[in-house]
Amino acid sequence: MGRVLGVVGGSGGVGASVFAAVLAWVLAATTGESLLVDVDAAGGGVDVLLGIEAMDGARWSDLHLAGGRLEPSELLGGLPRWGPCAVLAADAPMAASAVGQVVDVAAAADVPVVLDLPRTACPERAAALERCDLVVVLARADAAGLIAAHAVVTALPDVPVGAVVRRGSVAPDEAARLVRARLLGRLPATGAPFELDPTRLPRAHRAVATGVLAGVSP
Repeated sequence: MGRVLGVVGGSGGVGASVFAAVLAWVLAATTGESLLVDVDAAGGGVDVLLGIEAMDGARWSDLHLAGGRLEPSELLGGLPRWGPCAVLAADAPMAASAVGQVVDVAAAADVPVVLDLPRTACPERAAALERCDLVVVLARADAAGLIAAHAVVTALPDVPVGAVVRRGSVAPDEAARLVRARLLGRLPATGAPFELDPTRLPRAHRAVATGVLAGVSP
């Protein structure tokens, strides 16, 4: 079975979608394939973030799942790609059952999945969380960011949780303790937005993603 990793922001503007994309890229570089699934219908579309919004391929609104068998090759072959990653972007609300089916099909085919999760609870997020081997919470290391991240972690079901901490006024180890998640890595403080180029990934993001994957390797 392929690993299923969820990524969620502890607050807005911490770069959770960026980290999810880098995590999917590192997975694909390691295993030969990965699937990045955008579960946040209100997030503006991860394909826009990645600069592949004009690329041909299916988005959530193009998938019509009615309980029939979905073949992994058809799913992955019909999606746009960002570097080595297949990307299923959210351009419309998706059903919880559809989220579960997509993740199950990919994982059963031994394709690792990274889920870009919304912060607020909803049926599709619940379906995604049921299938996660690990949820990574991006937390900003200041008072407001840690209070928000703690609330996000508290609302999660019984699933392994780790924190990637954006440097700030609170030391990363203490920040993770306050969030009540084990520390998985440290990233620089949030700054100006940057273009995500799959051929030149941010060094810090790539290093943290590699460390996260090393910790969940079978």
